[in-house]
Amino acid sequence: MKAFRDPVHNIILFDKDSEKILLDLIDTREFQRLRHIKQLGLSSFTYPGAEHSRFVHSLGVTHLMKRFIEKISSLKGNIEKRFLEELNDNKILALTSALLHDIGHGPFSHALEKTTKIEHEKWTVGIILGDTEINRILEDYQKGFAREVADVIQRTHKSKPVVKLLSSQLDTDRIDYLLRDSKMTGAGYGSFDLEWMINTLRIGEVNGDIEVGLDLHKGFSIAEDFVMARYYMYVNVYFHKATRSAELLIDKVFERASQLQKEGKIELPEDLNEILINGINKETVNNYINLTDNTMWHYFYLWAKSEDVILSDLSNRLLARRFFKSVNIIDIFKFFSTVQNYYNANDIPINFYLLRDEATSSSYKDAYIMQSLRTESQESEREASEQIFLFDNKGHAEELSNKSDIIRQIRNKKISIERFFIPEEHKNMVLGG
Repeated sequence: MKAFRDPVHNIILFDKDSEKILLDLIDTREFQRLRHIKQLGLSSFTYPGAEHSRFVHSLGVTHLMKRFIEKISSLKGNIEKRFLEELNDNKILALTSALLHDIGHGPFSHALEKTTKIEHEKWTVGIILGDTEINRILEDYQKGFAREVADVIQRTHKSKPVVKLLSSQLDTDRIDYLLRDSKMTGAGYGSFDLEWMINTLRIGEVNGDIEVGLDLHKGFSIAEDFVMARYYMYVNVYFHKATRSAELLIDKVFERASQLQKEGKIELPEDLNEILINGINKETVNNYINLTDNTMWHYFYLWAKSEDVILSDLSNRLLARRFFKSVNIIDIFKFFSTVQNYYNANDIPINFYLLRDEATSSSYKDAYIMQSLRTESQESEREASEQIFLFDNKGHAEELSNKSDIIRQIRNKKISIERFFIPEEHKNMVLGG
């Protein structure tokens, strides 16, 4: 057995024979790259302990997938038998998909996606199906296996049970990142009792589909705790104003660097430039794999010395953690007029120094909590199961928000935080502190 020590799950084990494909995938260049991609991007500026990577998160999701399958395999009943046959036939597929589900994430995902206009999910599929070590290992295991893994991650695979274990309202991905993010940030309100959750796992049939849920009586409280943990992590961690300000600042650094590159005044990282010119294809997948947090920070240090005043200033603010400050606005028209007059008088480009943020645009979208906020562009991000089900001892399903007053209130409550940010010195000059 190959063992990994983990702060969340303690010991994560992989069998060197039956799970050899997983160990081979972990050793690939593409998967090792995830060591250099932070799970929470810039949140370590707010929560110093949040230095964990997508590498360890991916191991955790795979570990949880195995535990979920083992628990479900111990259940007895006619529905379970039909479900288990399909699940056991696809166990390696489920574990492999769990391991690779985040393989396409890049540095500062939100900012980089905005710059390249290519979502990380497309890179995930590109890496799995492209000319990569991962693709060769998958195809050596079984012809067409790479396509199956890609289909699971894209939620289009014919095995709905496997898809739902990785992508639903009660999935292994979400469970691991909530526990991990809570532990590493120190935000204790994001934790919940994982062991009891696994103990109360149940499956049942809802409208002709197999659903993974929890026991109606034993799992009711943990289901509430789980959703509340997600709610508090949104409000206090994922939507934290300092983290959001840092993300906006990186957006503007990339925006200014791209402008200057088009004018021939600076050079972007060669790999990023290839992607901007050619988009996503078999060749640029290799360029994308070269982009990590570390390679981008190298350029932020270079750009801090740029002759361009805006690029240099924004980069130095990022390096020194001098983020823009949020502004409490009572009269928005008066505020904009005052800022615009001040910026015009001092020749300050308003598009780089007055930033608007709407927290619902976070990469941490949650359709269950934020159901009333779903836009057309978010339809592609819908989970395989949009609800959490509780099953009684006869297999009858109850949707969580129909049983819980607390969850019903959260389900209908918008988490929408609009903020405006300006540099602290401008805030003092314009608004008097």
